[in-house]
Amino acid sequence: MILSDTRREFLAGRHYGVVGTLNADGSIHQTVVWFVLDGDQIRFSIGAGSVKARNLRRSPTIALTVEDGPRYLTLSGTAVVEPADPALRRRLAERYLGPERVDEWLARRPDAPRASVRMTITRAYGQGI
Repeated sequence: MILSDTRREFLAGRHYGVVGTLNADGSIHQTVVWFVLDGDQIRFSIGAGSVKARNLRRSPTIALTVEDGPRYLTLSGTAVVEPADPALRRRLAERYLGPERVDEWLARRPDAPRASVRMTITRAYGQGI
């Protein structure tokens, strides 16, 4: 079992994640994301033309680190870029902003091309979790 109950509970908390993908030159690209654990996978939303999207379309290798003070969990695996998922964006906004701010946030840049990412976890390690 890659994700124990303790790890699932930690991921269910409202923490930001740092996603690492591989640039074409082999260097690492890292950004902060809102994420949600969906079953045994991690999901998040990205700009369709972002560096993350380009990197993942070329190479599905991905890592996500979530920290909370001295506790952290790093997940590695593979990811697939999927079409935009408005329900996922709403779910993420509710999780990170609260229900009272969702509609305002979703109304910002309504025409910006979006995509969704589905990460399959193959390894997990951390400290304090």
